[in-house]
Amino acid sequence: MPLDALAQRVADELDTLAQLSAGVQTALSLCHFAEHTDIEAIRGLQGIDRITQSLEDLGRLMAAVSGEMPPNVRLHAVPILSRLRLHELVTNLAPGAPPAMRQPDTQGEIMWF
Repeated sequence: MPLDALAQRVADELDTLAQLSAGVQTALSLCHFAEHTDIEAIRGLQGIDRITQSLEDLGRLMAAVSGEMPPNVRLHAVPILSRLRLHELVTNLAPGAPPAMRQPDTQGEIMWF
């Protein structure tokens, strides 16, 4: 797998996550909280803005890194991407990944809050 292409795909994923985080921030801002919300809860909610900004910055950084890499540097994708648990993420980062790498994690749980 070309390293510059992987770096660009990581940049794209970070941008997508930043957009999702901004969406969560917007959704929470539309919620009606108690008149006297705990200061620690407010700080926690402000952390979402920090996450969004960090994801945006990291996405820009990875896009710039991708543009600076020599185009002929390749790496073995299987040892690297096999560490990922999310099926969709592996598919997005390595669209031509072998089927064994694209198996969904059967041990994960969805936790609703």
